[in-house]
Amino acid sequence: MIMRQIIDTHLHLWDLSRFALPWLAEVKPLDRNFTQEDFRRDAAKGPGWEIERAVYVEVDVAPEQRQEEAEYVAGLCADEDSLVEGAVISVDLSSPDAPKTLRKYEGHPFVRGVRHVLHVASSPQGACLEDVFVGNVRLLGDLGLLFEGCLRCPELGDFVELARRCPGTRMVLDHMGNVDPEIIAMERPGAEQTAYADQWRRNISDMSDLGNVCTKISGLNVSGDGTIDVLAPSLEYCFEAFGEDRIMFASNYPVCRLSLGGRPWVEALLSITAERPQLFQDKLFSRNAIRIYNL
Repeated sequence: MIMRQIIDTHLHLWDLSRFALPWLAEVKPLDRNFTQEDFRRDAAKGPGWEIERAVYVEVDVAPEQRQEEAEYVAGLCADEDSLVEGAVISVDLSSPDAPKTLRKYEGHPFVRGVRHVLHVASSPQGACLEDVFVGNVRLLGDLGLLFEGCLRCPELGDFVELARRCPGTRMVLDHMGNVDPEIIAMERPGAEQTAYADQWRRNISDMSDLGNVCTKISGLNVSGDGTIDVLAPSLEYCFEAFGEDRIMFASNYPVCRLSLGGRPWVEALLSITAERPQLFQDKLFSRNAIRIYNL
């Protein structure tokens, strides 16, 4: 059997003896250390497949530790025994002082982009459309870095508008916009669910019209039975909207443990895409990641 080699574009790791993650106080199942060894054991290998490389994505450490986190992950990338080969770090893009920090990472051997978390109370709707924020996202493009956005699903229109204002910056949408796949899969949705689904589809379609936007195939939370049937409608919509060149596999480990878990997520996605052309699968599971993150 040929082993499918996978690149994970969204891996979180944390050592709570070194970093403070205030948000974990509200997520008790994740309030412990998560290491590469945990990832390898829990989520990195199954029948016929193996995650061979990964991109580390910032974990919303306490603001004063952002620089230390960037240095920490650079060390992970430099370690030949590490799965991690690239990094998306945290910088406060709402700050007028951000350019000084961003310029440090131009041409960096491992830092590939920046994520400013937008799905938290400290980032209300419209925060990423303020002039300073937009200017800093444009600067990312000038420096050869990408911008990674994680937003509340009803606010995806902000990401669309930001991408329009920053055409020279590669934009990566995390987790397909944090959509609820159970709503998208409903056979008889009510008015509220219909409005939600229509808005998500419209925002995804608008993004797909912008050549600088791609999305991570990840973050779908499901419960109960019928996993494949629930996941497939959201996935298929993104596949068709973005096409085979602007989608990337991601695990969202260890946050995925709150839902399916890492290994079942990979196996569900392999099953859903099994009948698609080999080239499509290669791009989804590895080739696009290599190109977009310059691995």
